[in-house]
Amino acid sequence: MPSFLYEDLTQRMEKILEPRYRTMHFENGDLIPTMVDLDPGMKEIAYDKINEFGDADLVSDAATNIPVVDISLDEDRYPIYMVAAGFPLSLQEERAYNANHYHASSLNRFERRMAVARKAIAQRTNQFTALSVPNINFPGFLTNSLVSTDNSAFNLYTSTYQQCLDFFVDIIESLTDNFVTDYPTDMLVPKDVHHRMVSLENGLGTVNLMERLEQLYPDLMITKTKELEAALIDSSGITRPGAGKDRIMLYPKEPDILNRHIEEQVAQLAPEEYIRTDGLRRIYPMFSCITPAIFDYPTDCRYIDIPVKA
Repeated sequence: MPSFLYEDLTQRMEKILEPRYRTMHFENGDLIPTMVDLDPGMKEIAYDKINEFGDADLVSDAATNIPVVDISLDEDRYPIYMVAAGFPLSLQEERAYNANHYHASSLNRFERRMAVARKAIAQRTNQFTALSVPNINFPGFLTNSLVSTDNSAFNLYTSTYQQCLDFFVDIIESLTDNFVTDYPTDMLVPKDVHHRMVSLENGLGTVNLMERLEQLYPDLMITKTKELEAALIDSSGITRPGAGKDRIMLYPKEPDILNRHIEEQVAQLAPEEYIRTDGLRRIYPMFSCITPAIFDYPTDCRYIDIPVKA
C-alpha cells in the first residue's frame, strides 16, 4: 500500500486564478470627472441655470434708447439611477461562515461572491456610462445627442502621413472655434485608429503620427478604448448619419464642462431587512447610485465619425 496520500505529494500554491477584465475607464474616473457628492436616497439632481440675453451698443449723448441686458432663471435636472446585483449564500454555507468553519486554505465564499457582485456592478456602470441605456433617460458619454458630430468621409487607412496629420490637426483646432475652449485635453480613439497612429511614419521613418501629435499638443492625452468601435456605438440605440463608422471623441476633461456623480460608498451591501430568502438560501443585494455623464457645456466637446478599416 502507498505510504502517502496523493494530496500529501501535491504542493498547493497560494495564488488563485481569477477572470481578467479590461480597465473600466468610464466607471473609475479615468476619462470623466467623477464627483462623489450624491446624498443617499435622492432620485434626481438639479442645477440652477442662468441665461443671459441682450447686448451693449454705441449711443449718442443724452440717448434714451439704452440697450438692455437681462437674465432668466431655469434649471437642469438629471435622474439618479441604481445599478444592482445580488449574490447567494446557502443555509449550510452561512452556518459554516458564521461558525468560522471555513478551512484556512479555502475560499471565503461570502467575501468572494460579494467581490464578484461589486465587479458586475462596476462593469455595467462602465457600459451604461459609456454607451447609454436605450429607452430611458440615460445618455452615454460617447453617444450624447447634445454633442456635435462631424460625419467625416476622410479615410485614415488609405491616406498619407501628411494627410492624416492634417486631419488630426484640423479636428483638434476645430474645437477652439467657439472661442471659449482653449484646446481639448483628451482624445479618445478606437483600436484601429490607435494602431494606424503608432504605425504610420513620416517619409524619413523618424517619427510616427502619434509621436508627431504629442510634439504638437503635449498636453493632449490620447486614449485607446474599445467602446468607440462602430459596432458598439451603433448597438447603443442612437441614430446617426455616420452609422457603421468608428468614432473619435475630443473634449476638455474639466468638471465644470462635463461630469458624473456617485455616492461616497460604491457597490454597497443593502441593509439586512432587504435580504431575500429563496428556499434554503439568501440573496444579498448590492447597489450603486449614479448619474449619467452630464455635459454642462456640450459645445466644448466633439464626436468625429470616420470610415472603418476595410
